Amino acid sequence: MVGSNAATNSRGSGVQSVERALDILEFLSRSEGELGVSEIGAATGLSAGTVHRLLSTLGARGYVHRNKDTRRYGLGLKSLSMAITARERLGPLARPFLEELAEVSRETANLAILEQNSVMYVEQVSPPARMLRIFTEPGNRVPLHSCGTGKVLLAYQPPRLLEFVIGRAGLPRYTASTITEPSQLWEELRMVRRQGYAIDYGEQEDGVRCLAAPVFGSDGEIFASISLSGPASRLESRRVEELVPHIKRIAADLSEALETF
Repeated sequence: MVGSNAATNSRGSGVQSVERALDILEFLSRSEGELGVSEIGAATGLSAGTVHRLLSTLGARGYVHRNKDTRRYGLGLKSLSMAITARERLGPLARPFLEELAEVSRETANLAILEQNSVMYVEQVSPPARMLRIFTEPGNRVPLHSCGTGKVLLAYQPPRLLEFVIGRAGLPRYTASTITEPSQLWEELRMVRRQGYAIDYGEQEDGVRCLAAPVFGSDGEIFASISLSGPASRLESRRVEELVPHIKRIAADLSEALETF
């Protein structure tokens, strides 16, 4: 089963109410639109009473917002402000690592995070001296299941959250190679965790391949994904295999740098 090592290892070592409140905030940050107490409880494994009490506290501090008409919840201004600040700091921190990846691979290097039910690209470095380049502008969002970065970001999520995100986003087809069956996606995500990287074989766009690796925060949780993308004609299987050690090393170096983020 796909899960979070850090979440499993940290339970019992911290303050339970704080951990539960953070579970709720993390879940809301990955959800499109507002959610009810029962939906939040089902995804986090918390009782309705516990969810309601924690939401009341978070709401009083401005970290969640309650819609008075629908009685549903979303992130509050304080949470959104913190997220914007983190993204603004993350890009410059990651850029030297992306530059190294672009130089080594001679392909476009990207940094992406999980934002609601999609991948959001936050930084990009173009390769030197390439006439044909693959561009995904920072700020753009793409589906999670059909790209390498998305597979990485999904693979390290707790099972309940993963099931919810997949259920909400669905698995629409974009090319003949897109994974559209949940069982196939789950098997793919298990493989991503085993090998420590993901490959997109033209699943989002025909003729484009992507190699991605996870970036972890100081708590050991998945924080972001770095990737390289280019034409399938250049990223054939042998070349991808050659690049795997490089992207894993650079991702590990960025993870270490995030310890002071």
